[in-house]
Amino acid sequence: MDLDPLAIRNLLIWVALAVLSTILLGGVPSWMRCAAKRADPSAASAVFALMFTLSCGALLYFTGGLERALVVTNMQLVWLAVCGFLSALTWLSLFTAMTGGRVSKVMPVFAISALVTLVASHFLFGAPMGLWKICCMILILLGIVFIESRTPQIQSQLWFVYAFIALLASAGTQLLHTGMLGDTLDTEVFQAWRAAFATVFLWIFVFARKKQVTLGDFSPRAWFGVFFAGVFYAGSFAATYYAGLRGEISALAPVAILTTMFVMLFARMFQKEKQPGSAVFGTLLVLLGQFGILMGF
Repeated sequence: MDLDPLAIRNLLIWVALAVLSTILLGGVPSWMRCAAKRADPSAASAVFALMFTLSCGALLYFTGGLERALVVTNMQLVWLAVCGFLSALTWLSLFTAMTGGRVSKVMPVFAISALVTLVASHFLFGAPMGLWKICCMILILLGIVFIESRTPQIQSQLWFVYAFIALLASAGTQLLHTGMLGDTLDTEVFQAWRAAFATVFLWIFVFARKKQVTLGDFSPRAWFGVFFAGVFYAGSFAATYYAGLRGEISALAPVAILTTMFVMLFARMFQKEKQPGSAVFGTLLVLLGQFGILMGF
């Protein structure tokens, strides 16, 4: 059996881009934590949103998508603005949660947003919700309980409130995207517009609280953290986009599930967060639950 070298090369690049997207997305929380520990969270989230917006704009420019971004209707702009506001709330809440909470505690709570989206989609849009999916969701929740139960406790639990706000805002963004915008906008245009609106809202919030003066207090590590958080986040979407040009990206969805593993791995490597065996076991349960929902056996 002769194999086309070009086909093999395309397949390898396709898979490599999907893996790169997953790795980049998994590294974002650690960079957020790096910035949040050394900077005002509102200013850090505003700079993060700006970096993400510029990166999305660059992706649109290089892919010829600027014309598509300029033909949105007024009603689409309204819903994009709402999504941008919810995204701004998500990022602000995550940065604030990271000031007092570890990545390995904040992100498992934030991961519940995917479950909230699934349940809400069932009741709002009639998305299928069988016994298998319910069992997988319970498995994910059980995994999160294992992760949270044995990780070192933090004196202040305020991080949980912000993580909870972030998960609700993130779920709201996904539901609005699905229900009000649907397939009328491609992913790149949606990401660019919602990032732009989020940037505007966050900077308004920063100037309203006079936190722009704290930018001068950013340490070099804070600037590196917020810069790479934005670039990694945008890079993940860019890698997904280019992977989609080489093949059906949904076929590589199992690779994206590994994001949870990379989030926990990078937290251990770069944030030096201790993760006992129960956290590792919980992460495995989350991965199995996500894979089960994806495959839908």
